Amino acid sequence: MAAPSPEQLADLSLDLQVEIHKLQRLIGGIQELGPLAEDPLRVDAAALRLQSLYTGIERCLVQISRVLNGGSGEGAEWHRRLLERMGQPTVRRPAVLSPATIADLQELLRFRHLVRHLYAYELRPEPVERLRCQALTVWPRVKVDLERFRRWLATGPGDGDAETRS
Repeated sequence: MAAPSPEQLADLSLDLQVEIHKLQRLIGGIQELGPLAEDPLRVDAAALRLQSLYTGIERCLVQISRVLNGGSGEGAEWHRRLLERMGQPTVRRPAVLSPATIADLQELLRFRHLVRHLYAYELRPEPVERLRCQALTVWPRVKVDLERFRRWLATGPGDGDAETRS
């Protein structure tokens, strides 16, 4: 696979910037929900927003993988593998996410799968509230990781081995 062009890298950086902005708005909505208590409508709203949060973060990772790795993977476990790979530097890029960020995102990935396969009334408020609070904690780290990666896109590609700079 040929190295991405400067235009492709600039487009990727812009795409990430747009997604980060959308995710920031989503986090604001998650925060505005406040504690869920036993209100089933708020639990449903939080679950949907948490699912959307992980989906948006994964969209960023897929974009990075497509431009710098040539694809995002396939098979039953591709979502988990994508997340794990974003913690590893490659010849073409530094690690995108820190190990702590990946650990927290793995829980959100599992939750997204659960939400997609349950009826809303089957969701219990306590785990949704715990993940809502966790999302508010992990998002700043995700944002820092993605912004650091955007800075690397602006200055790093082509300046030697990415593995040694991460």
